[in-house]
Amino acid sequence: MKLSIIDKYIAKELLIACLSVLFVLLIIVLSTEVVHLLSWVSQGFIPLTALLAYLTNSLFEFTVILIPLSLLMGILIAFGRLYRDSEMAAIMSAGIGPAQWYRPLMMIAVPTTILLLLLMLFVRPMINIHRAQIAAEIQSQAEVDTLLIGQFNRASKGGVLFLESASKDSKNIDNVFFQQRHEDRSHVDLAASTRSYFNEDGRRYMMMHDGTHYVGDAGQADFKIIRYKEYGIHIAEKQVEAHLSEKSKSITELWQSTVPKEQAELQWRFALPLATIIVAFMALPLSHTDPRSGRYAKLALALILYLVYSNFLGIGKTWIIQQKVPLWIGTWWVHYIAVIFTVYLLKRSGYLYGLSFRKKGVQGGS
Repeated sequence: MKLSIIDKYIAKELLIACLSVLFVLLIIVLSTEVVHLLSWVSQGFIPLTALLAYLTNSLFEFTVILIPLSLLMGILIAFGRLYRDSEMAAIMSAGIGPAQWYRPLMMIAVPTTILLLLLMLFVRPMINIHRAQIAAEIQSQAEVDTLLIGQFNRASKGGVLFLESASKDSKNIDNVFFQQRHEDRSHVDLAASTRSYFNEDGRRYMMMHDGTHYVGDAGQADFKIIRYKEYGIHIAEKQVEAHLSEKSKSITELWQSTVPKEQAELQWRFALPLATIIVAFMALPLSHTDPRSGRYAKLALALILYLVYSNFLGIGKTWIIQQKVPLWIGTWWVHYIAVIFTVYLLKRSGYLYGLSFRKKGVQGGS
């Protein structure tokens, strides 16, 4: 198939618009995700070293979700600009009608759909396995390895731990405050320094040096003050296995499964790519604007339609999990409605009849 100059020009405009929209949307959502992850770090839920791994994982998740929306908005923006600048009128006056516009549109939509399908079928499980492994590694870490220097940390069992400063190798920590409650009594430790070490049996201890241990509440008869040279606290090791959800399973495992949640996940992996190609066709008639109207006059309408489409897909997935609909219906009814609506838009706008639309477009642009 030989591509004309117009085909290459329109395809280039579509590609630039789609990538630009995807880039902007990723910047917006990743900025929010960074703030969210930093709040987790500050609260001690995840260590700072895991921030980049979580962010990379979120980048993939957001990219998969935003590809259909970026394609829709990119088509609207690209064709909207061509209509607004009267380039479409010039193209149609040269005898190139809507029938020829499908070719550059499919040059972008088909590879995008195939890419999204490959991501959903093969890359998505690996990413979710990686995320589960990160979470398991964090939970397996000893609590002292996730503490932040220079601020109060929440310790297990409702305790509070403050570490003032650390050496360059982070092995020695100066001025430690540790408060916890045990058997309904307050226990407070103030130590000049602490250091982590392993004994002969391989058990790990946090050794506190030159400290004072306060037991009970000040003013009570049983209040005790104990000064010590060294005081060791055993650090128990935790082994947490990665929890793998249905999102982590391969396409073969999902295909052979009879669990409703896994059957819903199987259909979801095909639903997004299918929605992407349908959205591409839907965007073509929605992009048609009059030169005197706004460049993005129908952008709001297209976004509403996309939100309705995606929400109905989510409802269909939930119904599969709840076993409210049989598997052969699944989410396919949503695509069926979307296809009927798309055909209606194409027929109403004349995109199914290139000649009649071309005549109407030439008259409207003159």
